[in-house]
Amino acid sequence: MSKKILSLTDKVWEIADETPSFENLNELIRVILKNRGIEDVEAFKCLSLRNSMPDPFVFVDMEKAVARIVAAIIAGEKIAILGDYDVDGISSTVLFMNFFEYLKVPFTYSIPNRMEEGYGLSIENLKKHKNHLVVAVDCGSSSFDELKYAQEEKIDVVVIDHHKMESIPEAIAIVNPHRPDESVNFKDLCAAAMVFMCIVGINRELRNKGFYKDKDLKEPNLLEYLDLVALATICDVMPLVGINRAFVINGIKTMRRRKNLGIDALISQNKTSDVTSDTIAFSFGPKINAAGRLASADLSVQLLSTKNPIEAKKIAQQLDDLNKERQALERKIIKEAIQQIDEDANFICAHSKKWHVGIVGIVAGRLKETYHKPSLVIAIDENGQGRGSCRSIPQVDISVIINKAIQKGIVASGGGHSMAAGFCIEEDKIPAFIEFLQHEIKYEKSCEELSADCYLAADMAISLETTKEISAIGPFGNGNKHPKFVIPNLIIAQARIVGKNHIRLRLSDLKKGVSLDAISFRSDGTTLGNILLNHKDPIQVLGTLSVSEWNGKKSICFILEDVAKG
Repeated sequence: MSKKILSLTDKVWEIADETPSFENLNELIRVILKNRGIEDVEAFKCLSLRNSMPDPFVFVDMEKAVARIVAAIIAGEKIAILGDYDVDGISSTVLFMNFFEYLKVPFTYSIPNRMEEGYGLSIENLKKHKNHLVVAVDCGSSSFDELKYAQEEKIDVVVIDHHKMESIPEAIAIVNPHRPDESVNFKDLCAAAMVFMCIVGINRELRNKGFYKDKDLKEPNLLEYLDLVALATICDVMPLVGINRAFVINGIKTMRRRKNLGIDALISQNKTSDVTSDTIAFSFGPKINAAGRLASADLSVQLLSTKNPIEAKKIAQQLDDLNKERQALERKIIKEAIQQIDEDANFICAHSKKWHVGIVGIVAGRLKETYHKPSLVIAIDENGQGRGSCRSIPQVDISVIINKAIQKGIVASGGGHSMAAGFCIEEDKIPAFIEFLQHEIKYEKSCEELSADCYLAADMAISLETTKEISAIGPFGNGNKHPKFVIPNLIIAQARIVGKNHIRLRLSDLKKGVSLDAISFRSDGTTLGNILLNHKDPIQVLGTLSVSEWNGKKSICFILEDVAKG
């Protein structure tokens, strides 16, 4: 039986299991997994990559892609890897770089500059690699004009991508789980996962052709490549179920061995030496993305591919500095975007000539989280060309909206996923775009809902044994969300603002005589923040458990999302 509660911030909590508390950890884990539709706890904990991964050749055009790349490898043909500037594109690029380097195959790579070139393949870039086999990763599925040019100029292009497709451009091979004619149900793989599948196929064909024997070369251990697959899977917010969960479990194990010097440098920057899905999502990912947002994504490619520990440490510091600059710009743009919000509209659309194009996606995400509305943020350059990012809610498929706007001639180009998309638009068409959005974005408004798995007593919440058992059913992220709990019967013993706008708390359960450290991120100045800083009566809190580490000592911190009467 589930239970619903109206919180002090007017959100509706739905608690899946209303059992007051659990004394038995096994029962707690069973309930958490049952809420996710999983009955076999042990099978879930012991997920096997071997049993989860399909044969690479089940994907349409994979055989063609592998055959063409293998032919280039055996002939010593030059290969150009053309990627994208986000974590998935960078990881995909470095996967091929590492593999080709091991095979001693001549290759080059190119990542477009976000500000100057934008997303995807360009004719200019194809011209530069006229004498190469071009392998496009995390892009190319919608590059009809560019691929037509490649055909006319007899440039062979293999595309390995995962973005949505409505029709198929001409190329040597288009490997994409979203092909309209693809029957295999692996739609939720990121580009790096598809690249890994391709490398597995290439490796098999090279073995069958006697390549390794002829070259007196030991086969590469492809499991060591899974750190990059895990990095991309988490940062591209792929569902962590099935094969993706297997990739991430094994990839995190590889990260902890710290064989990739760039990842090792990122780990060394952290206060804790442990690596979790949260570490990847909230620390590694933003730093790697910061290069493509504010400088050149080449920095991140160099970080993840370098064999020099001194260089890795130097680049990691550069990325950390860029990420701090990004955070400052983000705060400024959010403040200005809020002033443009029409509270009566079903969506948020903000634009400015003063905003950095590399930050608008993050700002759109923050606005969506805060206001629970589809959010579109546009940066306009000096030529009146706007580049926008959208982040949406489950009720609105924003990629469908953008495609309709393209068909009507309002938006010049764009694409993406149901929850996130990008687009290009001329400044003078923004009013028409807003009018179009008013007509197209319609959904039933309701109180924002927060879900929790069950109640948890404070004394159990502060136990490291509890978090250890919970971590065994991770890693957590999209599709396998962090278990969320409601902890009742608390009072706020201490509350103070820390950092830029976070609130740190000490919560006490007077009946059980225990206290719990908690933090509420980005809540100062919000309704929630005002309650936390001023509320005196008993409360119950909703959020997740996190393990923090200081000077080698581990402790529990509760990540507080909302509060209700106790």
